[in-house]
Amino acid sequence: MSAQVTPEELRAVYIPHGFENALFHPRFNAEAQRVLQWMEQKDALGQDLLIVNTGGPLARWLMLHYAATRERPLQYVALTRDTTDSDLKQRRELKAGGQSDWADQPVVQAAVHGRLLVLEGLDKAERNVLPVLNNLLENRELPLDDGRWLVPPNRTATSQFIPIGASFRVLSICLPVPPFSGQPLDPPLRSRFQGARVPYIPT
Repeated sequence: MSAQVTPEELRAVYIPHGFENALFHPRFNAEAQRVLQWMEQKDALGQDLLIVNTGGPLARWLMLHYAATRERPLQYVALTRDTTDSDLKQRRELKAGGQSDWADQPVVQAAVHGRLLVLEGLDKAERNVLPVLNNLLENRELPLDDGRWLVPPNRTATSQFIPIGASFRVLSICLPVPPFSGQPLDPPLRSRFQGARVPYIPT
């Protein structure tokens, strides 16, 4: 991005567009409105959310609609069996001139700037990456590979300690395991979320 981009312009880039007037199937409209109201209540309390999805796009639509209608910047991460802690924190990337440097990944970007972070596929994440998420959810802390630490919003910022934005929230989506294949959520990780369930809707 250009150095002339203002914070307001950068913020607007991450607000979803086209989901403001999302129309849900009449059969599920009441359920969708109930979940949206629940999301707003938990967001106001500063709580992270988990939606158990039984198939179909409804959970993702709800999160995009929520962010769009409330003008909340959002970043999205799809978790898979191949996701590593580097995909969640930082990776080495080549810069101009052939030099390499640490680049913040979407999880870190969302935390630092106080955005909504959608994690879809929590049931697919390997257990070796779950401690990264658990520490971020429970303590609002995360050590980074470049030597910095993400710390809770009430901490004073220094060159080493970077406070997480107060409006940072984690919105996760997972399938129930069983009956679906995948990794059942560990009780310590599951306890970090306030949860809801949404029905299957066809695409």
